[in-house]
Amino acid sequence: MALYGCPICGGTDSTPYYSVNGYALVQCRSCGTVAVHPMPGAEEIAAHYQRAAYFAGEDDQGYADYTAMKKALRPHFQRRLRRIGTHFPQRGRLLDFGCAAGYFLEMARDEGWSIAGIELSAPMASTASHSLGIPVPTTLDDLSPEPFQAITLWEVIEHLPRPVDVLSQLAERMAPGGALMLSTPNTAHWQAVRAKEKWVAFRPPSHLLYFTPATLHRALHDAGFEQISIRRVMPLSELPPLLEKSTASLQSGLADGSARPWPVALALWRAIRLAAWGWQRLRRPQDDLFATLEAVAHKPQ
Repeated sequence: MALYGCPICGGTDSTPYYSVNGYALVQCRSCGTVAVHPMPGAEEIAAHYQRAAYFAGEDDQGYADYTAMKKALRPHFQRRLRRIGTHFPQRGRLLDFGCAAGYFLEMARDEGWSIAGIELSAPMASTASHSLGIPVPTTLDDLSPEPFQAITLWEVIEHLPRPVDVLSQLAERMAPGGALMLSTPNTAHWQAVRAKEKWVAFRPPSHLLYFTPATLHRALHDAGFEQISIRRVMPLSELPPLLEKSTASLQSGLADGSARPWPVALALWRAIRLAAWGWQRLRRPQDDLFATLEAVAHKPQ
């Protein structure tokens, strides 16, 4: 097996963490980062995203059907645009790194941002380019040199084998004082810690690294960012089995648009989730119930 080197801190000592899809996950004894080891090569990683099946619901390591998720993604993107907009009320240039079909960029443009996107998947980059009416390259080298006031990475950093290097390159593309905002699964979540077989984010080779608030903070700091703020969002708690089964189909239908979002059904689903959150909080107060991390970090002035 290849020698281990932590993608975040460079540590050379690790301990086995989990095994899934034929890949081993290890945890760095120095900083706590969980990563695939051995790490797939650059060609293997790139090839993984060139297949249309990855975004079309035909790959169990990809999306259910990304193009069908536009409506479900809007509330998340609206909330994120509001958050980053508080830093830049006058807007400016915004780069979405890993923009997929360009849905977030479309909304950002409607909010007054001058937009640009990067997408590693050539088929999806073509889709985004056609939809947005702008070039969407697959590498940073093909971007124009003007600096960005804001850069976003939504559920992207966990796909990168050397995230600190990429974050450093993005910092070089930012204007002084610019803000970077990203999201990633929270590997401090209780499922990732003590019910690993249930944690949907363990998906190598799509997901290569797995972050906690502490390891994400270190990655951003080591890339040269400051004023780093990380918050946990999207509570995901354990439901009793019968409720889990009864709400799964509703949640799936709301996400893909096949179910109409009746107010009563939505209220019931939210009430069940809130009750489950409280139930688990009482049972295991030490559990981290939040499935996602969102970070905002700034380039020094």
